Amino acid sequence: MIETVRTLLAQNGIPATEAEIAALAAGYPALRASVDALYAPTEVRYLDPALRFRADAVGPATDWF
Repeated sequence: MIETVRTLLAQNGIPATEAEIAALAAGYPALRASVDALYAPTEVRYLDPALRFRADAVGPATDWF
């Protein structure tokens, strides 16, 4: 895992010390498990988690002042 982290950082021009590389490699399993847990419930698997402003959600009578 450490070699993978080192290679990915180098390919993207991101400088890192050996301690930083080791910390990233050590923390990856927990991060991966957290991301997987976000998509585990089937009800939310394909939902869009982003909130967006929709201009069409307000009518012409909306007072902007």
